[in-house]
Amino acid sequence: MRRPYYNPGVPERLKSYWELTLPVRHVTATSAPASVDVLIVGAGFLGLWLAYFLSARKNPPRILVVERDTLGYGASSRNAGFLTCGHISEIVSDLAESPREAVFAAFLRRKQGVQTILNEFPDLLTDPCGSADYDPITDEKRALADELNATLASRGEPPIYDERELVFGGKPRRAFFNRFDRGVHPVRLLKALHERCAAHGVTFAHGVEVMNLGDGSANVVLADGKPAKVKYGRAFICTNAFARQLNAATEIVPGRGQVIITTPVEAKTSHALGFLNDGYDYFKFVDGRLLIGGGRHMFREREETTDLTPSVEVRNYLQALARQVIGHDRFSVERHWAGIMGFKSGAHVSLTHETRIDARTSELHACGGMGVALSPVVAQQTAANFP
Repeated sequence: MRRPYYNPGVPERLKSYWELTLPVRHVTATSAPASVDVLIVGAGFLGLWLAYFLSARKNPPRILVVERDTLGYGASSRNAGFLTCGHISEIVSDLAESPREAVFAAFLRRKQGVQTILNEFPDLLTDPCGSADYDPITDEKRALADELNATLASRGEPPIYDERELVFGGKPRRAFFNRFDRGVHPVRLLKALHERCAAHGVTFAHGVEVMNLGDGSANVVLADGKPAKVKYGRAFICTNAFARQLNAATEIVPGRGQVIITTPVEAKTSHALGFLNDGYDYFKFVDGRLLIGGGRHMFREREETTDLTPSVEVRNYLQALARQVIGHDRFSVERHWAGIMGFKSGAHVSLTHETRIDARTSELHACGGMGVALSPVVAQQTAANFP
């Protein structure tokens, strides 16, 4: 019998900077309700947002959220802390592999998601620093930026893209700037969501792993190792790249995303979220440090894994990139960690976000780039369609 990943008696995994700076420890569950209206597997952003919107209904269902860890295990607590609707080079890259309508729809959903977060949690501390696309500017990209701004204008929204003279590694560089984007402490947002859901009456079972589920019944292992059964009216698997453990037919492909954070530095680069290499590499400044992630495209096959162990090769790649961003090498790596992203069919843009497994069970995901922004939109639409 498999045991939950989280166990109070086992040394904890290598934590992200966010988990270290805002520790959260939930009480593990040694019991679970025998039956619920809605079972949500996974307390990452998608699972929490779904619980939040369902529990905010006039007549909310009985909701149980099962989480094998203390927080969203794969990506939600281990990402780079970006709230973004996308940058120009990334969107150009998406257009090469996905229909234009789908790419533009993903852009608008991500923008809506960021706004939803700000509307639902107006007191949430965020960094309105905007984002910079440091890849070379081309006429194609200028035309796309104009088209995206025009799309927003047609919806009565202000433009967000312009060209600016910024500084990168101590040198001036012309870049596309997105004034809408901002930074966030992801664990702070997770904690706020968790607290709001609990206040709405949502039941949580931390340290509990779902072994299998279907047709209204789930077999789980409680935090003390004892088996239990939970009956449900509807269940949603919200485990992102770990979906295959509960749905062998899932189309979600895992992608490890590695991040390093430096010691405090004097960086010679403009203060904004930064994107490089079509968005495969990204960085931000936090607490006087440089946080930089990516490198997955350099080791693609190796990074299609659910193993959270960081690799030396990617660490070295990110250190070299950090020297370019900072403009000198007077720093060291303070922490290196990995998160696990999910990509439907391996693509960046996903056209659909729900897959029915049976009449009562669905796999739900927010794949499509920038899942922190997409999750509230996917969850709100799912909750709106709930009977």
